[in-house]
Amino acid sequence: MTDTLTVSTQTIQDFQNATSTVGLKDWLGLIALFLSALVAVLVGQYLQDRKAKKDRAYQNKFTIFANILGLRHTRAGNENFVISINQIPIVFHDNKKVLEKLDRFIKTHVDPISPTEKVIENLNSDLNDLVLEIAKDLGYTNIDNNVMKSFYYPDASFFRHQQDGIYSELYSLQRFPELLEERKKQKNQASDQSKTN
Repeated sequence: MTDTLTVSTQTIQDFQNATSTVGLKDWLGLIALFLSALVAVLVGQYLQDRKAKKDRAYQNKFTIFANILGLRHTRAGNENFVISINQIPIVFHDNKKVLEKLDRFIKTHVDPISPTEKVIENLNSDLNDLVLEIAKDLGYTNIDNNVMKSFYYPDASFFRHQQDGIYSELYSLQRFPELLEERKKQKNQASDQSKTN
């Protein structure tokens, strides 16, 4: 125990002797060393955060691009396609050309029950223009200008999609009386509440 105290006392005296001989120049060097390490860490963190933000923005844009390309045969018939189209104003907020193409696509994209050839031609053209503009934003400059006109959509996918729609319709028809009753109750409650106010 006394050895430890002796060593500790000796260490403290050595430190005091060392600091008494350290001059202003040495202290400034230590401070500069500490500050340069701190600045290096802060700059590194800033660059890493900036790169992560840029990567996240690119990934969001690419996801929208991939969804639109992958679901171009179903368009509004697929909820993911609709979600991707509706995310464009946020994800591509800094690209005026993409937003202009989106606006034109939305104005011409009507889902008529029996579409005419002209409507489908305009729709394909506007969607194609939108996808090509998104591709440019992502750095894909060598994409075929008619990328949206051809796609793979086997009959099995079509029939499965139709079958899902039929099941959904049947389920909603089965629950229709129940939903009507619930709606009546809500209207009565709202009416009673407005009378008491």
